[in-house]
Amino acid sequence: MELKPIISVKDLHFSYKNHQVLSGVNLELYRGEIVSLLGPNGCGKSTLIKLILKLIKGKGEIAIDGKPLQNYSHKDIASHVAYIPQYNNTPFNYSVQEMVVMGRVSKLDFFALPSAHDYKVADKALQKIGIEHLKSRAFGQLSGGQKQMVLLARAIAQEVNVFIMDEPVAGLDYGNQIRLLELISELGSEGYTFLKTTHYPDHALLVSSRVVVMNGGVVICDGAPEDVISKQMIEDVYNIKADIIMHDSHRRCVPIFERKREAI
Repeated sequence: MELKPIISVKDLHFSYKNHQVLSGVNLELYRGEIVSLLGPNGCGKSTLIKLILKLIKGKGEIAIDGKPLQNYSHKDIASHVAYIPQYNNTPFNYSVQEMVVMGRVSKLDFFALPSAHDYKVADKALQKIGIEHLKSRAFGQLSGGQKQMVLLARAIAQEVNVFIMDEPVAGLDYGNQIRLLELISELGSEGYTFLKTTHYPDHALLVSSRVVVMNGGVVICDGAPEDVISKQMIEDVYNIKADIIMHDSHRRCVPIFERKREAI
């Protein structure tokens, strides 16, 4: 039986006024994948995510579960896909539990309040992520890493299997970056699907089942991490030299510093 993509993007174009951002992008996301979007600043990664979430409108075709995006309301999209932004501060100091219960909004009728069942689902999501001990804490008082874990728990409380993350490790210290990547990998092994942007080839090598590289508003590579992330790709896309090495069973991308020695 032929696999059908959860998200399909065909010949997608987008411009800000006279500046072309995306030019004919094609992308398919299949169930159970962890797909990393790599590319330099301004290449169109975040714009692509906004288009998939129907936050902006471009030219081309986008479908979720085979249904054209234009036929979805934003609430409909939230019943299929969870968006996990970079951690942020909220204007009101909600508790962690309240933040996670907000993931239930797409399940509620208009003006309906969360039920005991919604709070139970939220608590289970906190337990799954391992942060149930934080549920009474104020979200605004948490560390960056803790906030990102709460946002991931909120996505799980939506009861969807597809997560879209825009630079999830941005602003996190090194330890929290690795802990978040480990959690993404664990959830991927359970069948959750991820599409995430990243600036780190190493992170893509660590957790991805597939890597898509964008540059200049187009997709230039799409395939297995070990095939896509190469010395030549790093030089072409980022204009630096790097080596790809093996450490234990993992590939690593090591930048090469070319410092000029001062004359004696």
